Amino acid sequence: MTWIRPWNIIFLLSLCSALPTKDCVQSKTVGDTCYELLYKIPEAFENCLDGCVYKELSDSSSSPTRICFAVGNLPVTNECLGCPAMNMTWMGKPTVTKPASTWEKCGDLCYQDQERCKAGWTWTEEAFYKGSCSLFNNSKLMPNQEGAISGTPFCPVEDCDHHHFTTWWDVVSPCFKKRVQNQTIDNPELCIPEPNPTMKTKIDDSIQALKTTVYDSEELLALVDKMYENVPTDYAEYCPGDFDAMITYLKVVVMIPPTFLIGAANYIGVPITTVALCFLHTQEGRKFFANPKVNENMRTIVNVYAEVLNSSDSISVFNDGRYGWKSTCAKRLVKYEEFHGGFKSFNDFFTRDIKDVKTKRPLDNGDYVLTAPGDVALSYHAMNVDFNNSLYMKNEKYSLLQIFNNEPSVAQPFVGGAILQVYFPATKYHCYHAPISGEIIYAEKVPGIIYAIDEVNAAKNNDLIGGKSVSPQEKLDLWLELGQNGIIDTELYLAHVATRCIFVIDSPILGKVGMVFVGMTEISSCTMIKAKGEIVEKGEKLGNFQFGGSSGVIAIQKETVEESKMGENGDTIWRDITGEWLMGQKLVDLTPL
Repeated sequence: MTWIRPWNIIFLLSLCSALPTKDCVQSKTVGDTCYELLYKIPEAFENCLDGCVYKELSDSSSSPTRICFAVGNLPVTNECLGCPAMNMTWMGKPTVTKPASTWEKCGDLCYQDQERCKAGWTWTEEAFYKGSCSLFNNSKLMPNQEGAISGTPFCPVEDCDHHHFTTWWDVVSPCFKKRVQNQTIDNPELCIPEPNPTMKTKIDDSIQALKTTVYDSEELLALVDKMYENVPTDYAEYCPGDFDAMITYLKVVVMIPPTFLIGAANYIGVPITTVALCFLHTQEGRKFFANPKVNENMRTIVNVYAEVLNSSDSISVFNDGRYGWKSTCAKRLVKYEEFHGGFKSFNDFFTRDIKDVKTKRPLDNGDYVLTAPGDVALSYHAMNVDFNNSLYMKNEKYSLLQIFNNEPSVAQPFVGGAILQVYFPATKYHCYHAPISGEIIYAEKVPGIIYAIDEVNAAKNNDLIGGKSVSPQEKLDLWLELGQNGIIDTELYLAHVATRCIFVIDSPILGKVGMVFVGMTEISSCTMIKAKGEIVEKGEKLGNFQFGGSSGVIAIQKETVEESKMGENGDTIWRDITGEWLMGQKLVDLTPL
């Protein structure tokens, strides 16, 4: 085992004559990355061991980055290993052997204990969700015909292109299954710690109240029976079971802060939604969670969950492990260098402020330019918006009256105008800002349905496998990729019924501009730091979401649209919009004719 580090070639290797490559291996794994030999240069030097020049195996470009290796601290294997390496085993005496229910957890144990796992790990299955994990320091990887699975210390933790979950249980958290089933946990060092006893009592009380509500109502009991019976076949194994099982599951998941999850929608694990998702994909489940009494119970539960995420207990998800927000893979997505650090809770991280917002998010100061309210991605847009529409049958039209809290005087100015709906990705900046300067003439926080989904999206992707024969792993991959799409794609509906913070700014240049910031699922919290009557400048902070990904709507008056060059001859003003924006970038220029 050699320990080296990569070194990018900074001179023109193409001018060097290639030499025989007998002293260079054709491929090697350094850390968790596979490299393929390109050629050998005439003379080795300190930062180019043996003069062997490589490229990343995954780099298929015509001019790949050329890499030499220097002595460093990354483990090396003289072949390209898969993650994991199937039917392979590290030879020799292990430094330690532990129980582990899946090979992924064996890799997690190795990553945490690299003093005793410098070479890698080998896992052998003993029964379903049960196995033996051996860690090795100095060893050689050899073929094994008995089904052993092996990997380097960086597999799977730093394999950022694949999620690696053996079961649905592991998507929720590494110790979820054993906690739900009240079994002994083999690897407590991998668990997300439980909150303090006082918080656990609050959690149990809030969930018990939901159970009491249901058992006191024949109507609700009938709904929960039907939603359990009608769970789509492809979702059944990713589901608690009946209502009593859901109550047991909820008591565990409400203790779990959102984890970082490779392969999940927006890379964030939302534990309560993960458990409830199978029920939300039924029409009975949709009606159950929209029931006012159930919704009030769910509001209490998510408010207790908010206390968990505001507490120091939630900081445990900030680690460098596979589920951690400080992992190598998470750091590739979250630009920590842009933000103030020192997070004291998960929500402290989620609501993080940019260090120098004026420099990092420069404003487009065009007088008629409407700017992005946050770091957002395009969801929907519409022209000639109606005052009122039915929401329950089709997910295809906006209803201004319901979006604006059923207040006709607030909704009426935007009739016939334009709407843009955007999404705030969970890994990005979650404050929202004024897209235009002016006076706030309306500011209201509206409570709504916590777990809302429309009829169309309740049935979306319910047939995951399409009648095909797939492996359990392939099916889980499909669930991870498609399962939450119904929730995500119901944003238009959520703008009408979910918890939302509503502002209307009266601009001397663009007239009235409406903004609706929508909380989603357990992330049903938005804050307002500006009030009616205040004057705001474009780019000024209005508030922030808490706890997870959310949505926003911007409404523009018909007169503003028709008088602009973009709206000339009835054209859509959204024809030139791009897919993503940073806060302060131009959404649309409404310069008049």
